[in-house]
Amino acid sequence: MRNEIFVNVGPRETRVAVRESDKVVELQVERSNERGVGAGIYQGRVTRVLPGMQAAFVDIGLERAGFLYVSDYRSDLDDVDLGEDEVHQTPNRSGSAQRGAGPQIQDLLEEGREIIVQVAKEPLGTKGARITSRISLAGRHLVLMPSETRVGVSRRIEGDKERRRLRQIVEKHRPKDLGFIVRTVSHGVSDADIKADIEYLTNRWAEVQKAREQVKEVPALVYQEPPLHLRILRDLTNHETKQIVVDDDVAYGEMHEFVQKFMAAPRPKIVHYKERAQESLFDAHRIEGEIEEGLGRKVWLKSGGYLIIDQSEALTAIDVNTGRFTGGKSKNLEETILRTNLEAIREIVHQLRFRNIGGLIILDLIDMESAGNRDKVYRQLVDQIRGDKARVNMLRISELGLIEMTRKRTRENLVEQLCKACPECEGRGYLQSAQTICHKIFREVPKAARYLEADHLEITAHPEVVSILVGEEADSLQKTEERVGRRLVVRPNPGFHREQFEIGLNT
Repeated sequence: MRNEIFVNVGPRETRVAVRESDKVVELQVERSNERGVGAGIYQGRVTRVLPGMQAAFVDIGLERAGFLYVSDYRSDLDDVDLGEDEVHQTPNRSGSAQRGAGPQIQDLLEEGREIIVQVAKEPLGTKGARITSRISLAGRHLVLMPSETRVGVSRRIEGDKERRRLRQIVEKHRPKDLGFIVRTVSHGVSDADIKADIEYLTNRWAEVQKAREQVKEVPALVYQEPPLHLRILRDLTNHETKQIVVDDDVAYGEMHEFVQKFMAAPRPKIVHYKERAQESLFDAHRIEGEIEEGLGRKVWLKSGGYLIIDQSEALTAIDVNTGRFTGGKSKNLEETILRTNLEAIREIVHQLRFRNIGGLIILDLIDMESAGNRDKVYRQLVDQIRGDKARVNMLRISELGLIEMTRKRTRENLVEQLCKACPECEGRGYLQSAQTICHKIFREVPKAARYLEADHLEITAHPEVVSILVGEEADSLQKTEERVGRRLVVRPNPGFHREQFEIGLNT
């Protein structure tokens, strides 16, 4: 699908928006003080070996140690000879060693050992980075595998003739000591595109090797992914990219140089936006408003229905509602529900990409009685999800009208990146009511009276709570005084959280 890419560069933040069919489908943000560590290569040191989990913690210089499964470790690049049996491991897709099969983590690694690793999944929440020693460097059309010497082709490229053509091109141009995997997006690309990618990747690998030789203290970063405005040329552009609009002089020059040096013709068109003093790039193309809408919990559908998107640490739940949609020309309720669900599926797929929602996802559709209608909605989801580059697995619609799916998560989603938990509710999404706090105070006063020896006790609380205590709950306050045999003095403190209160001696 034809797309446009917009690059907005600020003093310490770069934002990239991808637009398809006049709608922003992807937004990436990178800040200079929060530069992503994804795909970074580190010379690290093993800090703990966990035989029970068949994994190890490796200090790579981040806040939390990286987590390395035994199936993600191979010694080829460590400059240490572990023997033939230990080098050629069989990967375990579950991420843990199979019982009794293959080498054990305690036989491969010991605390204090230096190894070279790459970040496979960035730190998320309280979890450290998932790392691997199976180093790879991604290009536009190829992936360089320095520990391999073969050429592989993505299984998603169909047709034996095309697979042979691509393999032959790579074999013709590659250094024989380096392995490559042909990516799915390479289908139909030219010899020149493949050659340019090989040159780009071999240059990057030479830089990694040079950086390793210069490491003086471990842990150390030996390779970092290019900045965002250059990564998009590699990851997001293709022959359907209409243009790339960038609003910064330096970024424009770097992107233009990158295109000329590492990309074969026809090269993507890069446009320098020079009107930022009058109107920002994202405002001029109505992108800023779409970002604000993308952070909301409720998403309206054109028909009048809406989605509710609730993200938690465990999963993301998306609820579909008919809202103001009454059916229009629909002849019955079932048809109205079908039309709402079909529209909702299109918007859900867009929201998954735009917000970069990953992990476990539950779609709560409006219940449909017809099995045929459920199939229509499921087929719509399968068709729409094809445009998503992230790996997605999903089950058919259950009898409860739910779809369970997973979407690969390799970095923070948009809300995690741009927002923080509300300091008032601490991310819960709700507060205890002032009435509830009043009754909690009535329960706590007798407890406090047992160890506070004074004729008067002082209750300090948020003004909203105090207002209820001396107003509609004045009788309850008096009964509490009679119960404890003390006079209760109530004082407001505007600096208190609404759920906060103190019971102490009257000063």
